[in-house]
Amino acid sequence: MKEKIKDILEKTFVFAFFPVLAPINGIVTAKNRKYIKKPLGQFIEVSGHRMSVLVTGQGEHTIVFLPGLWRTCPILDFKPLFSRLEDEYRIVVPEKFGYGQSDIVKENRDFETIVEQYREALSILGIEPPYIPCAHSLSGHDVQLWGQKYPEEVEAFIGLDTNIANCPEIEFNYKHLWWEDRFLERVYAITGYCRTADLYGLDKALSKEEVRVIRELEVRNNGNYDCYSEEKNYLAAHKLINSRPLPTHPTLQFVDTPEWYQDGDIKPHEKGEWDDYEITWVRVHQEYVDYVAAVNPAKIIHRSTGHVMHHYDYVEMAAEIKEFLNEVFA
Repeated sequence: MKEKIKDILEKTFVFAFFPVLAPINGIVTAKNRKYIKKPLGQFIEVSGHRMSVLVTGQGEHTIVFLPGLWRTCPILDFKPLFSRLEDEYRIVVPEKFGYGQSDIVKENRDFETIVEQYREALSILGIEPPYIPCAHSLSGHDVQLWGQKYPEEVEAFIGLDTNIANCPEIEFNYKHLWWEDRFLERVYAITGYCRTADLYGLDKALSKEEVRVIRELEVRNNGNYDCYSEEKNYLAAHKLINSRPLPTHPTLQFVDTPEWYQDGDIKPHEKGEWDDYEITWVRVHQEYVDYVAAVNPAKIIHRSTGHVMHHYDYVEMAAEIKEFLNEVFA
């Protein structure tokens, strides 16, 4: 109830003061544009558009970080984690269109196209397969499509509380999603209100300068066409993956697990709206790990720090990734 009241008050404030906030935000945005003009990585041309890609680190194997839906700046989103892996692995963070400093292309963003553009970017950079995709959230579908179509290009799959094909589908109300939600997000961008968004630990894991970059990219990217188009294509990707055998590449799956559901036991707690879904989420990840384990190394690690656990547990997670991959490539 408190969250609903807060949401109503936020919307009322933004719309009531829109005539004041919008011009002020225009001035602030123009002044702060310098913070997002400096490349965080490098720019390359992919499918006729400008894509931002970071390449760092060294090692025999390449980890490719793929962001969850609506992650404003993938390079900085993953920095706390990948900076602890670059001593042993080459790291690549491609910012797909609509994300980070890449172009907003306003084209249909189906998942197969996104995978092909990742492959094109890596080819342009001269980085040969196989790769180790490390995917957060919805990008797990990118990895499973990649592994189905080009199995020789994937040597392991690291999931950061990621969607996988046997997870339950979420039916979106696309009319609501496209018009009301996108309209509201664009209003938050035009007024600059999105600068107040919760960064879920990143504000403590990054420098003040890097946090400022994220805040400005929120204004640039919030509510953009590309991300909403990607979200609209989610169910089609889900059905396509499930129409074929799932990949069996070695996998390490970090899964957000409620404290009241540790070790698969439901402990006494105040039942919430999403409890049943959370239990299913954990169980299907275990089923996927068991499926892979029949032929390849597979491991699940439970964490209770939320969906963006890599903002909080990056030190421990980096060590666990190294340990797992060392076992895979031993």
